[in-house]
Amino acid sequence: MAKSREDRIAKRVEQRLVQATIQGFSGPLPPPEVLVRYNDAVSEGAKRIMDMAEKQAAHRQAMESRVIGANIFDQRLGVILGFVLAIFVAVGGGYLIYTGHNAGGISAVITSIGGPSSVFIWSRRKRSKELNEKASSFPTFTR
Repeated sequence: MAKSREDRIAKRVEQRLVQATIQGFSGPLPPPEVLVRYNDAVSEGAKRIMDMAEKQAAHRQAMESRVIGANIFDQRLGVILGFVLAIFVAVGGGYLIYTGHNAGGISAVITSIGGPSSVFIWSRRKRSKELNEKASSFPTFTR
């Protein structure tokens, strides 16, 4: 009896093979074979997509150029203003020494020289440490 029940269940079972294809892409443009199909959906669709990607790339490059230029300007301005400030403090220290306030004058001169020097040395060490860390992260090959 169990066999006939299994036979009935087996007759009811219908096997189906379902195949799905999923395609994806990354980046500003679809693959060429997909891009061509946009012309079927929209008049000059592929050209419009290409124009849009070119405009976006030009915009991104212009923005990057502005940011880099602004960063360079900020760095130069910081160096110039730091130098001017150090000169004023050194001149003020010299004036204090000239007027008989030796302790204040000497500390001002030392500060005007030592402050920027210590920042320079600290930044050099930090940059050297970062470069060493980056270099050590590369894989080494041995034979």
